[in-house]
Amino acid sequence: MSWESITYPSPLKMGSVIGVTAPSSGVPKFLAPRLNLVIQHLKQRGFESVEGICLRNDFKSVSGSAKERANDFQKLWNDPKIDAIVPPWGGELLLNMIPHLNFADLSKNPKWLLGYSDISTLLFAITIKTGISTAHGMNLMDAVLEQNDSLSSQTYEILSLKPGEEVTQNSSKNHQILFRDFSKDVGVTFNLTEKTEWKVLNAGSEMEFSGRIIGGCLDTLRNLIGTPYGNLNEFAARFKQSGLILYLENSGSEPAEVCRALWNMKLAGWFDSVNGIVFGRSGVSDSTGADVFSYRDALNDVFAESKFPVIYDADIGHKPPQLTILNGSMATLRYRDGAGSLVQTLI
Repeated sequence: MSWESITYPSPLKMGSVIGVTAPSSGVPKFLAPRLNLVIQHLKQRGFESVEGICLRNDFKSVSGSAKERANDFQKLWNDPKIDAIVPPWGGELLLNMIPHLNFADLSKNPKWLLGYSDISTLLFAITIKTGISTAHGMNLMDAVLEQNDSLSSQTYEILSLKPGEEVTQNSSKNHQILFRDFSKDVGVTFNLTEKTEWKVLNAGSEMEFSGRIIGGCLDTLRNLIGTPYGNLNEFAARFKQSGLILYLENSGSEPAEVCRALWNMKLAGWFDSVNGIVFGRSGVSDSTGADVFSYRDALNDVFAESKFPVIYDADIGHKPPQLTILNGSMATLRYRDGAGSLVQTLI
């Protein structure tokens, strides 16, 4: 599929219509009150919403068959009245619906797609295949109005930017370690108890690097290597002058598995064109002990001799809050003494 530059979907505005479907895991009945609440909050933000048929059901980890989920997503995407699609959350098996999508049709109807975790499988594939920017950020099920930390509160504002505009996001003050169960408290927000500190693997206390930014969930993106939906080398070739910033986050993989996945990426050439890599906080807590192979050990095993900087424990992924990252945008990442900022320009 041929494309020459990044396409940014039309900015969201008052009255924009949000399509809600679950390309991976659906929402079971006992969590319907939370889904109802966040959809109500979309309206309070000034948006309308349209629900897909693959949403309010979850059987064997999915909201429908691979073909049903693909058809539901494609129908919402092709509808000119719908301005964005925001799934409730990720899941486990989005990969099997991707071959059922018509990417040529997707390329004709740019619109925002927002989410993370397994949704990043689809975000990555769409941007790689079509050149349409997609948004890696807070899932709908987390988007209650009361979730007003400095990063979460910017999410829908960022999707309201126009091409050519710029946005800066700064690292959070605190982040979540322990999840609050919104099946027990429908309006619950993030449990931001831990002080945030971005860390550096192989560089000094201050740095800056730029490039076209792209990435997602390591657990799922690793499965795109060698497929038509994960050709990062071809994407990088389009942006030789700027190079790339690659961001990755770990949901549930133990450190040794993280290490194997990163070596797979390295051997596939995924890091050949990067100016820097930024990792989110790992979703798996490290065991303690000097003889235990840790998350940092996994990163060090792969990147110890790399000439580009590697930042980790950034605000990306399964220990929120998180940055809203526009795949394909021109980005500059700055780091100084445990804090960071991400500047993105829609060019």
